[in-house]
Amino acid sequence: MAENIFKRIPAEKEVFRDERVLMPDYLPEVMPHREKQIEEIVFGVRGAAEGKKTENMLLLGPSGTGKTSTVKYVLKQLQEYSQKVIPIYINCWESSTRHSILNNIASTLGEFVPRRGVSTDEITERIGEVLKKEKKTPIVALDEVDRLFASQYEEEKVLYDLARAKELFSVDFGVVAITNNSEFLAKLDQRIRSSLVNKQIVFKQYSPDELKDILKSRAKLAFYPESLSEEVIPLCAARAAKKNGDARLAINLLWKAGKIAERRNAGKVAVEDVRKAFEEVGEEDERAGKLEGREKEIYELVKERGEITSSELYKKFNSETDRSIRNYIDKLCSLGFITAESEGGDIKKGKTRIIKIKK
Repeated sequence: MAENIFKRIPAEKEVFRDERVLMPDYLPEVMPHREKQIEEIVFGVRGAAEGKKTENMLLLGPSGTGKTSTVKYVLKQLQEYSQKVIPIYINCWESSTRHSILNNIASTLGEFVPRRGVSTDEITERIGEVLKKEKKTPIVALDEVDRLFASQYEEEKVLYDLARAKELFSVDFGVVAITNNSEFLAKLDQRIRSSLVNKQIVFKQYSPDELKDILKSRAKLAFYPESLSEEVIPLCAARAAKKNGDARLAINLLWKAGKIAERRNAGKVAVEDVRKAFEEVGEEDERAGKLEGREKEIYELVKERGEITSSELYKKFNSETDRSIRNYIDKLCSLGFITAESEGGDIKKGKTRIIKIKK
């Protein structure tokens, strides 16, 4: 009998203590080099904790400059600090319609609303009823808010709803809009702009030294001591600095280099592993650049989230049939862009699947 193939593969010399620290959805305990932005956001939303009006704000900056993580960090701290606020985070890639955003708000408030068959006016009514009872202030963070302008159906009207929250819901909303589109303000109706954007907070791209600090703070938690060569972090930081100071790219490169080191059973991440990670990321970007339409949107969404369920994708793209979305998922799987499995490994059709970028 032939030898079992798993016996021929050497046991891994692990370099990772906790690789979850390098995943896209990880929220760090500290945010290096974003102290000023944190202070400004806190100043804008702290009124809600005291029963006062908040300042609506717009966060601007390139991808990978910490906008999303900073907002989530502040909202988490705010929720722990005060029971008078209801933080609500919405990614407009996933909820890109006026109906779905209002539905998301209602759901966070504990109001179940069916996906179909309920008008936006009825959802608005339900939100207002809950808030009158709760006497709390919602702080709504709208990430990738420029996605609302991608539709022909004027989904950005939801921004007007939030801007006149006092009239609609008898309570003020705090709104934090997040975008990497520098032209976003020009698209806004003047009535919305004046009430929805009380202040702008700019997130500039990280410098190489700042990226090194970020990687060092993550590496302490993610890797075992002495498992990184000295040149690894500077190399990852330098590469990301050339790509608009993208911290997500820097962290992804560090993670990939660690996985490559484990594959070769090295026990330590070396320069050669980082250079191989550069190649893999470059190849992925080149292949992904050839995707078009809905396939590209699904791939970008999974890449942004790190992980998403098939049912979430069906909800996100509810203008198409579940079968169509399933076909897109299957095609991206066959092309090697993503994986799609249930928690138990069963991938029968009809079951919810966990979608991830293929590593």
